[in-house]
Amino acid sequence: MYKAIFLDIDDTVFNFKKCSESALKETFSMLNLEYNKDVFESFSAIDERLWKQQKAELLSVADVLNIRFAELSETLSLNYDSNLAKEHFGSLLGEQHIMEPGIEAVLKEISSDYVIYAASNGVLTMQKNRLQLSGLQEYFTDLYVSDDIGYAKPNINFFTESMDRAKLKPNEILMIGDSLVSDIAGARGAGIDSVWYNPYSLENLSKIYADYKIKHLHELTGILNS
Repeated sequence: MYKAIFLDIDDTVFNFKKCSESALKETFSMLNLEYNKDVFESFSAIDERLWKQQKAELLSVADVLNIRFAELSETLSLNYDSNLAKEHFGSLLGEQHIMEPGIEAVLKEISSDYVIYAASNGVLTMQKNRLQLSGLQEYFTDLYVSDDIGYAKPNINFFTESMDRAKLKPNEILMIGDSLVSDIAGARGAGIDSVWYNPYSLENLSKIYADYKIKHLHELTGILNS
């Protein structure tokens, strides 16, 4: 029987696309740059490619954060300070907390029976601030975030360090996340059961399989009660 939940943050608790689009639009405003839909499409393509490389452990999380605005500048032929853009975006993203449908109700329901930990790649202060602003932090016992843990998902050391801090064994944990590579494969490598949150009904073309699959977050309660 599970005792604890490891819960991914971006695209599981918060809608990363909507949060990042809002932060990017405001970043361009602060830099006095014209913003249009092509800007976000270019940013998203760069961001997705870099995060895929991070999940394949070809880049660090810090590399992704440092590279993406420099690449965006080159792609769009814009002259701006990429380090300043990175700082503005990071600060603004830390204030964005557009939630995935149903997450608050699910957390409220399961928190009475399970200990919940955030298990996220990113920056601890940013994720902590977003959970505080959203009013969701009360449901989390602790936050395990890559820049504080010292390793990023899917690296097994992320999970072993998180388990050590929580004083839990693999069979006592259920990992929930949207990324097959980062969350599901990472959890499997650590001997942890997992739930693939797949709200857009994406086809799984990989050889990575979760123990459970859900389209809506409220389905999680059925898994835990079975």
